[in-house]
Amino acid sequence: MPLFNKTFASLALCLTAFCSTASADTYDHIDQLALKIAVQSNQIVRETSHYRHTPEYVHLLSDARDMARLADHIHELAHHHSSVSHLDRDLAMLDSKFHHLESLFDAIEHRAAYGHGHIHGHTSHVRMLLNAIENNIHHLQADIRTLRTPVYATPYSSNWGGYSSRWGGYNVRPSSSNFGHRDHHDDHDSHSHRSRSRGGITIGGGSSRFTIRF
Repeated sequence: MPLFNKTFASLALCLTAFCSTASADTYDHIDQLALKIAVQSNQIVRETSHYRHTPEYVHLLSDARDMARLADHIHELAHHHSSVSHLDRDLAMLDSKFHHLESLFDAIEHRAAYGHGHIHGHTSHVRMLLNAIENNIHHLQADIRTLRTPVYATPYSSNWGGYSSRWGGYNVRPSSSNFGHRDHHDDHDSHSHRSRSRGGITIGGGSSRFTIRF
């Protein structure tokens, strides 16, 4: 195997290992976030006791328990590295349940202020807890989108004498159409030519996107 081929084969293997490690790290972060949401959701169930003397208490308690059960389920999925599509689907359901519960808390607070029921104690910490759950759900959704983004190497539009190669799923092409070949008219502009000859491999997407130049 030519030296060029060996070099890029080794590079492709390293990139594959890097991407596998990055995916595992993302799953660990997802597991931690899912656990945090589950703990906070179960805490919300306990906080409903402040509203036990309001007309909506039974409805509130039922919805809070429903959300907590789903949050526990999502944590189990994340902990065992279940399919991304399953996580994504259940998390969308959790987001919907959360916003319904949040609206119910708001309605109860508003009605109680006008004499419809009685709320025990101060409940500003309940609002803070709801805000924390919302932020963590959106953070978790962003992490799952990262897992759904395919890892790829950007194919460059030019070629090297028609040469293109694939190792480990990566399509690698030098970026200059004249790489390895220089016409005598270009001798006065060798610096510019070398700049056009630079290629690279792009990995990931969004905030995880980076390029290795060669």
